[in-house]
Amino acid sequence: MASVKSVNYTKITADPIEKVDSEVLGGKIRVSYDNYEASSLASGSDITIGRIPTNATIMDVVLKCDALGGSSTLKVGDAGDDDRYLAAVGTWNAAGQTQSMLGGSTAANTAMTGLGYRTTAETDIVITTGGATISGSIHCWVMYTVE
Repeated sequence: MASVKSVNYTKITADPIEKVDSEVLGGKIRVSYDNYEASSLASGSDITIGRIPTNATIMDVVLKCDALGGSSTLKVGDAGDDDRYLAAVGTWNAAGQTQSMLGGSTAANTAMTGLGYRTTAETDIVITTGGATISGSIHCWVMYTVE
């Protein structure tokens, strides 16, 4: 059995103590929330759902939706990676389904690249539809820190 330390714990227990960025230790979570009401929105459409500031560290992205339609998928990303935060997940055919980077859902979430991702410029968060035309409410929360 091993006893190991995480990256930031190693820094704060070093002698002398190493500086840890406040957005990952002791920072304040900020939230960008918005929603979109889809009405026969075609597969392959993009919904720009928020703008995150420069040097923000992404902690979680959460989607909660109405029943959007059988075979429909949603993924969440940005201009650099269209599924950086949530890989294509679906089928969104039951009301109240939720998908989160941290919590997952009944669908597998393979988008690990967005956990702790730090923006280098203002970054638009984009939901991309797939699989089928959708109708219904889409709610999106982006939790991030900027310190």
